[in-house]
Parts: sequence; structure tokens; C-alpha cells
Amino acid sequence: MTQLPPEDLANKKIGLTQLLARPILASNLAINTNDLAQERAQSLREEDTILLFRIGGERFALPANSVLNVFPCTPVRKVPHRTRPPFRGLCCHEGAILLTGLLHVVLDMDMDKNANAKLRRMIVIGSEDASWAFEVDEVDCIRKVDPSKFRNAPATIPINAFSCTNCIIPMDDGDAVLLNPIAIQTIMEKAIQ
Repeated sequence: MTQLPPEDLANKKIGLTQLLARPILASNLAINTNDLAQERAQSLREEDTILLFRIGGERFALPANSVLNVFPCTPVRKVPHRTRPPFRGLCCHEGAILLTGLLHVVLDMDMDKNANAKLRRMIVIGSEDASWAFEVDEVDCIRKVDPSKFRNAPATIPINAFSCTNCIIPMDDGDAVLLNPIAIQTIMEKAIQ
């Protein structure tokens, strides 16, 4: 880092002091006040990122920060004396044993029997200490969305699905239902208590 000679540094301090000490014209003050009063455009950091997926022909989304993993479906082993839906059993992925639930049961809907088995995926939500995996018909993509465009969920959604629904996300290629991962986990955990 180069240092300025003392006389240049003194000139810069004087120039800065004069700049800050000058009076603000009333017209400039009004323009600056108006500019600050305008609604600020939303920055990219304030947008939400979601994971889009399908179950039974319906399109759903989860906040991307709630998703721990997505992987191809693996066999699920039943647990004796623990058969109450939506608990499905246990699956293993990369050495981790995961509790597995039935999201379509939580949402009161059917899996798509005609869905391509090669596209089926397991999604893991929660935290490292308490996570749940569930199967979906297909994972579409990860997308950034503008939260200011979200709509309230209609009251016609089935009661369990409504308790897990945050809102509707309108998009150019069709709406998606944004799900609440904490509500999903809570319902699944009640099945093993």
C-alpha cells in the first residue's frame, strides 16, 4: 500500500472536509428524500430457493434449506410392530439409516401408479439429528422464487395437507404448493410414538 506525501494527505483532508461541510440545496434534499422513500427492489438474496417435486400428478415445493439430501429410491425395511401410517420403515443411504415416511399419506393423496419408476426419488428433510426420508414420483428442479408473489392456500385443501401447506407459489409453468417441513416431520414423528 503506497502512502501519500503529507502535503497531498492534507489537501485530501481539506477537500473531504469541504465536501461534507457544504450546504445541501433544498431541491437536492427533496430528491434524496424521495429516492429513499421509494419501495426498494428486492435483492436476489431476499428471494427464496425451493426444491420442486411431484406426487400423484401434483406439484409441490419445499424450502431448499430444509432439504438434506435427494437420492434414487432405495429399499425400505419395515419395523416390526410399527406399521401405523405415515411411518413406512427404515432405509439406508451412504451408511446412514433413515426413518422413512409416506408423504402422500400425510397429504391425503395417492402416489401416481403410472409414474416412471426410474424418476422416483427419496427426499430427506430435517436436521442431522432428526431427519425423515420420503418417496416422491419425480424431482423437477431447484428454483429461486419471489416471496412477494406467494398466495394463500385455498380452504379446499384436505385438512392434513392444509396443516402442512404454507402457501401457493405461482410460476410461469404452473403453480406449486409450498409445504412446511416442520409440520411434515411432526406428523411423521407422531406415527412412531
